[in-house]
Amino acid sequence: MRRAHPSVGLSAVTLLVIGASSSMSSAATPAAVAVAPPAQDCSSAAHRRLDFKIGEFDVTGIGGAKAGVSRVESLLGGCLLLEHWQGALSGFGKAFFYYDRRAERWHTTFVTDDGEALVFEGVFEGDALVFRGEGKLSPFEGMHRMAWSPLPGGGVRQFWELSSDGGSTWKTIHIGDYARRP
Repeated sequence: MRRAHPSVGLSAVTLLVIGASSSMSSAATPAAVAVAPPAQDCSSAAHRRLDFKIGEFDVTGIGGAKAGVSRVESLLGGCLLLEHWQGALSGFGKAFFYYDRRAERWHTTFVTDDGEALVFEGVFEGDALVFRGEGKLSPFEGMHRMAWSPLPGGGVRQFWELSSDGGSTWKTIHIGDYARRP
């Protein structure tokens, strides 16, 4: 049975159950009256800002070498973006992207097929969504800064930097250009 959404007070649940019970005949004995949580609307402009990532892409890295392929889909009524990553040489991964309306921040979790994970949060700076966080994705350990931005023609750029000195200096570890597949 689904739990009531936290924004639905106990009195509202109680009234629904009492109202349902009093309107039923004495022969009917309901097992439970479920209260659906209010629908979450993820159609706001803030939720839609990362929609430029939705689609299928061929990805090249620094120098134009093939880095992999990416497929990003929108799920849960636009509340979640799921990226399916396959590296050109090896490696698979999944990334979840979602907007937290209460904190007014984006969150991402990236998990690889060898069990490593990165968890970041970010905000839009101009047209780029910039994620920041601490983490280790072998061999990259330290502070990560990763920006996603739209490119002309429907492409996407991922610009990823790493700092091993607490943010004093940054080293570019990946520039991924995502070319939309026809």
